[in-house]
Amino acid sequence: MRIEQKQLLKSWRDELGVTMHTHYVLSTKIRLLNYILGIPCIIIAMLVATYIFFTINQNVVLWVKMLFGLLSLLLAILASLQTFLKYSEQAENHRNASARYQALFNGIDQLLVIPPKDEAALGVWCDKFRERWDELNLEAPNIANKFKLESGAETVSTTPEDSYQTSVE
Repeated sequence: MRIEQKQLLKSWRDELGVTMHTHYVLSTKIRLLNYILGIPCIIIAMLVATYIFFTINQNVVLWVKMLFGLLSLLLAILASLQTFLKYSEQAENHRNASARYQALFNGIDQLLVIPPKDEAALGVWCDKFRERWDELNLEAPNIANKFKLESGAETVSTTPEDSYQTSVE
């Protein structure tokens, strides 16, 4: 494998590493947002249901009725947001994308450690690899540039130069 080919593969590997890591981080952040909306919904629903159950045949002070009316309104808003934003679905899509980018990342690692016997085989491998990568880019959820920049500082660890073979044996 020529030096230029190896450098190209390493640049692909680095780009995949950043993208993979970014999708993973987004998956984690979005899952947290889902919990931030979901847990209060559960707690508020429990409080409102308990209030209704225990005060169904009693006269209750007006401010208590107003408080639980506002809690019911808050519950409706939070539940609507959770449904509309689909955080659990978004988190799963980013997690799946991260796993698929990880597979491509590992493919490059394997190729760098076990290079093909000739240039033609390397060309075929690279063509198929680029096709898979392009398909994944089309299917994966979008990432805002600010998240790419944030995760770029936390790139995956790179393997030392001397651990890869530079010539075909």
